[in-house]
Amino acid sequence: MGNFTDMNYKFYYHEIEDIWYIFFCLSDTTSSSIELSYGKKGPYMLSCETMMSICKTLETIDFCCRRNAYSDGYTLIRKFRDDLMQYLFMLNVIRDKQEFVDKEIEEFMEDAESIIKMLELDAFVSGEKKTNSELAIEKWIYSELENPSNAKDRKEFFNASKYKSYIVSNNEKVKYVFDNFLADKWKKEDRKLNNYVHTNGKNFLMNNYIYQNRKEQQDNELIETVQNITDIFLSLLALIDSKKLQSSDYLDALEMNIEPLEESQYWICPIIEEYMNDRFSKKMLQYIQKNERNGMQIIKQGFSYDGGTTHGA
Repeated sequence: MGNFTDMNYKFYYHEIEDIWYIFFCLSDTTSSSIELSYGKKGPYMLSCETMMSICKTLETIDFCCRRNAYSDGYTLIRKFRDDLMQYLFMLNVIRDKQEFVDKEIEEFMEDAESIIKMLELDAFVSGEKKTNSELAIEKWIYSELENPSNAKDRKEFFNASKYKSYIVSNNEKVKYVFDNFLADKWKKEDRKLNNYVHTNGKNFLMNNYIYQNRKEQQDNELIETVQNITDIFLSLLALIDSKKLQSSDYLDALEMNIEPLEESQYWICPIIEEYMNDRFSKKMLQYIQKNERNGMQIIKQGFSYDGGTTHGA
């Protein structure tokens, strides 16, 4: 990784750089683990677009923080938060529909001469049997959401609170983790980000040229906000689709025609594993490990919780 960073942005804050590496790893896993769905223009994919964009956003946040432009930095953190929640929303909708469509295709293959089944599959593609959330996502995919005629879809689905509400209401396990471990963290950071974006007070404006004797405090507060949002995202992603956290070891071995190490398909990226086991509480880690759906090794092997940190998660 050292050679890679020599060609790219030089981070000033190692905590933000560590989070950048998390999303750099996720850009790799999401590019090799795409989500496929079908719209009015044919098949479309949800791939690594969000994670690649997030990496650039984190670089700019680091730059703003170094230059004492905290108001600008928090505005970018709001984008960071919103983009991640949007990804989870779309991932949740597409995966739920794909499971349903796969079942319909399986039934169609068992009775391939059924005209009714054929018409039902055609209805899925045309949109006649799609939910409003699915149709709204298609407009986002096709870059049509910005059109004035789609204002209703933007208002109904496309903001962070709507993303959060949809995800929590459609997944009982996500709801449990959010309500029991993340709700206070979400409320705290949501209020702070809204204050900066809408300049709800002169101080939120003046924080773009903070005095140097408060720089360390401001740096720590901004970094904590980035970490808290990362906590929320990783914990929810682990429950929605833990395979997105997968280490590259297994696929790398297959590509090089090498026998993969035993159970390496269940490993998660080392930097993500380290981060989650350091930041998350014992109870939350245990719940995620028990309830993720792919057998991924979330809890670090040999990890001891004695005296471990919780960071509110």
